Amino acid sequence: MKKLAKVINMEFRLTVANKVFVILTLFGPFFIAGIAILPGMLLKSSEVINGPVKKIALAGADARFLGEVAPLLKPSGIEVGAVRGNTSSLDSQLRSGAYSGYIIIPGDQGEVSHFEYVSMAAVDFRLSNAIQNVIGRAIVTQRLLKIGIPASRAASFTQPPVFESRRLMQDGKTRKNPDFTTIFMTGLIFAILLYMTVLLYGQGIGRSVLSEKTNKTVEIMLSSVRPMDLLFGKILGKGLASLLQYGIWVAISTVLLKLIGPFFTVPMGIELSLYTFAYLVLFFILAFFLYCSIYAALGAASEDEQHLGQLAWPVVVFLMIPVVMISQVISAPHSPLIVGLSFFPLTAPIIMFLRILMGAARPWEILSSVMLIIIATAALARLSSQIFRVGILMTGKRLKFHEILRLGRYR
Repeated sequence: MKKLAKVINMEFRLTVANKVFVILTLFGPFFIAGIAILPGMLLKSSEVINGPVKKIALAGADARFLGEVAPLLKPSGIEVGAVRGNTSSLDSQLRSGAYSGYIIIPGDQGEVSHFEYVSMAAVDFRLSNAIQNVIGRAIVTQRLLKIGIPASRAASFTQPPVFESRRLMQDGKTRKNPDFTTIFMTGLIFAILLYMTVLLYGQGIGRSVLSEKTNKTVEIMLSSVRPMDLLFGKILGKGLASLLQYGIWVAISTVLLKLIGPFFTVPMGIELSLYTFAYLVLFFILAFFLYCSIYAALGAASEDEQHLGQLAWPVVVFLMIPVVMISQVISAPHSPLIVGLSFFPLTAPIIMFLRILMGAARPWEILSSVMLIIIATAALARLSSQIFRVGILMTGKRLKFHEILRLGRYR
């Protein structure tokens, strides 16, 4: 145990004293706060979101119709102007840059069943959606006016009811669910945080083992330390350093968001609760030991940096799957695929964490996921220790993935 403690202490001190560690520790909270604050900053600046004002030509519409849609399109950065002429003349004005695009509305707006927007630029979904919603609603209003419904009531017929989603809590009270944007940004921040830190420390352990192997340092160390102590000493030492870094990130970013968040319309709900941070730390620890055990074994079996990268690509794929599926997890957290991935140990740390953020994971599901990750980590740690013990002294051959697994059979 004394030798293991010395390896842990050495690995911890080497990691903490590294310049990259210090820089990431100091600037990490500002990066986290920046991601959280950015949406609020964009909402306060329509010029940043919408870009320059776009001039749209509206042909064939009467003055009343134009007066109805123009104010509604202006907040989206769209300026509407009435023009006359056929398609050829409108195309000429479009090519000359007088307008960003044009729409032709037939004379009787109440009879319109189809209208299109023509532009020279690539499709702009934000602009297209704004035009479709505003002009589409204005056409429906004209239909209602045509059948005799007063203008004062026509607007209420086209206005959809306000929808609100609420969640029943254990105390019997209901609480408003956060909107999709809030949950998505929260999930994105924490998923990327888990992904980056696990990948960073996992690759760090792999490179550290590979460096000691290629420099022959490990041969000197193994003369006084067992391979098992060396393997777990490295993992535990970097684990302690990563928890120190996480603690600093959480403390500083929480203070930053509490102080400056209200000025930038940062949603301060689920993402700053102790409940959320407790699960973040728990799943980070589980993912850390799971992936670092794999990276340590791969580092011991590798010949150089390029070989390590080739062997580690399946590991990176399993880390990437949850990140690219964030929107699917948030949209359908109860789907069989998402539930299955939340129990699969290599994807569970991020997927289950996102389901917890959504309030979609039951206590028994969380417990089952955690137990499966622990069991998988124990099994992989045992396999990795066997690979590490044999592979750390093997040189001169670039092992393939199935050959590395075969090393785990040696006793």
